[in-house]
Amino acid sequence: MVMKRALFLFTAASLLFGCSSDLDINAPYKNITVVYGLLNMRDSIHFVKINKAFLGEGDALVYAQVPDSSEFHGEDITRAMVIRIQNGNRVDSFPLHDTLLTDREPGTFYSPDQRLYYFRENQTYLLPQSNVLVYLDQNSTYELDLEIKGERITGSTSIVNDFSIQTVDQSLTVPANFMNGTNGYGAYELNWTSNLDGKRTEAFYRFNYDEIRGSDTLRKTVTTRIGSRVSSNTASTEGMSLLIDGQAFYSGLANAIPDDPSVDQRRFTGLEFLFTVANDDFHTFLSLSEPISGIIEDRPAWSNMDGAYGIFASRYNKDVGGRLLGKTLNDASLNELINGQFTGNRRFCSAFNVGAPYGCN
Repeated sequence: MVMKRALFLFTAASLLFGCSSDLDINAPYKNITVVYGLLNMRDSIHFVKINKAFLGEGDALVYAQVPDSSEFHGEDITRAMVIRIQNGNRVDSFPLHDTLLTDREPGTFYSPDQRLYYFRENQTYLLPQSNVLVYLDQNSTYELDLEIKGERITGSTSIVNDFSIQTVDQSLTVPANFMNGTNGYGAYELNWTSNLDGKRTEAFYRFNYDEIRGSDTLRKTVTTRIGSRVSSNTASTEGMSLLIDGQAFYSGLANAIPDDPSVDQRRFTGLEFLFTVANDDFHTFLSLSEPISGIIEDRPAWSNMDGAYGIFASRYNKDVGGRLLGKTLNDASLNELINGQFTGNRRFCSAFNVGAPYGCN
């Protein structure tokens, strides 16, 4: 028994001290493609980012600053196109062209240059609800078709449809109201109807004003997130709404706009409502990228690409109002802006009014 125990200890010691202490964490090279493409039918040019993952000996942050670490060479990509599919049939295709952008900000990866791939549609489409021209067909799907180093990579996305905003919110002649008569602050309700393929809507308001110092006028904005709503069914329409709290509206402006004695006047030029809508896949991607709020920290690996990592999805932007003269405020709300407890010392006046008590001099 003693002999067996001694033999076991000798064998264990031999294994322990006879092995190398070096640990090689790098596997043999494998081509791993990473693709990001977000289509928006309001854009006339559509970009797709195609890169490769990398791993090597030493500091990965040093490798990240070398373009060859994450960029493919031209001969590596032998097919790159986007195909438009309607009712299950291929109706058009668009080659992806490479281009070098030179305005990338310094960061983890190399800069200022970066290589992107882009395509243009051959036609425009008129949206019946908005009567505006767009550059992708909201009734088609678009498929990404790549061949990189002999490997086939595909992805597909729906196009988020246009949607309608409630008439009183859409109209610039109907003022917004953040006051509840003599009862103090109220809330403004923003209403819209989601449309096909629109899963998640993020809404913002932008407060526009001109800051005047002597003969100098500087245009400024304060943009605030209102919130988000998620559709229960992207195959149908759904009424949605968000509330903008009146007190939060004015206190937020006071926090964003300093009490600066050098400012002679701040001229309010209107509100804008801004909507960004994500399709189902983009909503999933955003949800998995949000900060963790629970005790479970593991996130599932997710990609809607076949043969690569990443995402090929769509979004849609829609705005109400404009930078120069957007949606105005009613008298009670203007009075609170100009004379109220939060912004009364910010020297506001209204570009929508002439003369006292709210107009600018």
